[in-house]
Parts: sequence; structure tokens; C-alpha cells
Amino acid sequence: MSSKEQKETIAAILAALRSIDGDMDRLDEAAAARLDISRSDFRCLDILSRGTAMTPGQLAAETGLTTGAVTALLDRLEKSGYVRRERDRIDRRKILVRPSKRATAEVWPMFRGVSQDATRILSQFSEGELATILRFLTINQEAIRKRLPEIAEKGASKRRRARR
Repeated sequence: MSSKEQKETIAAILAALRSIDGDMDRLDEAAAARLDISRSDFRCLDILSRGTAMTPGQLAAETGLTTGAVTALLDRLEKSGYVRRERDRIDRRKILVRPSKRATAEVWPMFRGVSQDATRILSQFSEGELATILRFLTINQEAIRKRLPEIAEKGASKRRRARR
């Protein structure tokens, strides 16, 4: 592949990533609306769907929300029946948050088709290609997470200046 072809391919991949990101955002927005919850609440459910119970502090770190905002968010989700809080069995002072049975029954089935489509598409690739895709996604996620504080700080600085 020539240098020009490589640049064109990279540009096409970057454009496809942005397009997929927009599509995923619209999909998540539609799912949140269908459940009659906010986009932030749905994002929290998505994070909890990864299978590991989390503390409210861990959710705050993962979402970028304040602990106060996460408390309010969890109050709403618990009232709606989508999450449950429980004490940690080892450290009774610690509260863990888990998706409820209702979340499992109502939320995740909405994405079954998307997951099945992705599985079908990925099964068309060789093991080596899959390893390359996974490597790219992992490295790209690390790069995004590394840039996130810089972008968030610039936004916070701008808001502070606007308040003056």
C-alpha cells in the first residue's frame, strides 16, 4: 500500500468510527427514551451490564459524573426498578450496585439483535484479523481515555470564564 493509499484508508477508518459512534449514540438515545429514562441513566445501566457490581464511586469515575450526581442517578434507577443497591458481603460498609432482574429482562433484549449482527460480522474474520481489530480497539480506547481529561478540563475552564 502506498503512502497515499494508507492515508486514504486511515481517513476512511476514522470517518467510519465517527459514523458508528453517532449511530451508537442514537441507538442508546432511542433505548433510553423507550425505557423513559435519561441518557445518563441509560449510560450507567450500560456500564453495569458489563457484569461486575460497582460501587457508586466506581460508577462516578467511569461516567465522569460527580458522586452527588451518581447518587441522584442511582436513586432514579432504583426507583424505576433497574438497579439494586446491596452491601458488600466482605466489607459491610461498602455499597455495591447491580442491574436488577427488570433490567436484565427489559433492557438487554433490546440489544440482542445488534449483538447477534456484530457476532455474525466478526465471525467472517480470521483469528489474526480479529486480534488486529481487538488490538486497534484497545489501543484506541486507551488513547481516547488519555485525552479525555484534557478535553474535559478545557470545557471546565471555558465554563468558569463564562461565569465571571
